Amino acid sequence: MKSEKKWSPFDGIWSHNPVFAAGMSAAPAVILGSSLDTALTYALLFSTTTFGALMISRLLPRKIPYALRIILYTLTAAAVYIPCYMAAEKFSAVNPASLGVFLTLIVTGDFVVRGSELRFFRLKGGRFVTDIISHILGFDMALILLGAVRELFSQGGIGGVLYGVNTVIPILSAPCGGFILIGLMGALIRVTKNN
Repeated sequence: MKSEKKWSPFDGIWSHNPVFAAGMSAAPAVILGSSLDTALTYALLFSTTTFGALMISRLLPRKIPYALRIILYTLTAAAVYIPCYMAAEKFSAVNPASLGVFLTLIVTGDFVVRGSELRFFRLKGGRFVTDIISHILGFDMALILLGAVRELFSQGGIGGVLYGVNTVIPILSAPCGGFILIGLMGALIRVTKNN
């Protein structure tokens, strides 16, 4: 009989990484993870909005019907997103408006709509907060890693600074390059989980 895997505060960073292991939010990771500056800007907006929205949404009574709770989670995320966006406009290297339609995925994406009910809100107290932070960090690390690796090896440098990469692979900057890297990282996670 298989024993049930124990919860770990590092689940979201490696074994259950939202991008590499679970495939959550793969679209923003593939499109916006093509350069480091864009990845950092999206990670900032994603982290602050998601954390704030989930903390506030946790306070909603479970007696509210499921469909209405999901709508309230999204409205909460939208309310948290507005000041986060305004801060990102001031402090980010990339104008957040250039991230386009992927900004709406922060408010209506897997973390707020699906992850809240299926994972995060099932945990108690400190585990709840730790799990959210772990998954947010896991997403951010995946996005930033994709952005840095793809920019470095498709353009030979990061942020216009060349680092002596002799062979560039331009296809890495295309969406298919992002999917290839996500697939390779997913395979690596599966291999390490099985050992």
